[in-house]
Amino acid sequence: MSTSIAVPFTFSGGALQTTDDPHTIARQEILDVIMTNKYERVMLPYYGAATRRLLFQHLDSLVVADYEEETLDILNRHLSNSRAMSITVTGTSPDGAWSGPGDPEATLYVNVQYQLNSDPNTPASVSISVVNPRSINSLTQV
Repeated sequence: MSTSIAVPFTFSGGALQTTDDPHTIARQEILDVIMTNKYERVMLPYYGAATRRLLFQHLDSLVVADYEEETLDILNRHLSNSRAMSITVTGTSPDGAWSGPGDPEATLYVNVQYQLNSDPNTPASVSISVVNPRSINSLTQV
């Protein structure tokens, strides 16, 4: 069993909070890969799915299919305790997603179905809402 630093970072008794829940670790790793742009990591130029590029493209079926296939491959190369089974990109939040109810400012959602290596018979999912920074209401000038 592995232990990971819990995200968001919090301190308890002068030490970083950690987690050994395999689902929490898998979700944190998935989120990290999905939200990291290529060339953003020193010495790991191909780490990351470059999800933000989807915000500024017309999302036709070829763009989405290319992103899903590439991201599935990247995830499965970088996940330590799980395996990504499928990815979908949608404009609406799926019911029962880990990230909770739909974000009113979300532009799109990346939904990942995964399985833990220790329990391959129990699939789980995570939904990540991606927000276009130009559409955040709090930044709008009146």
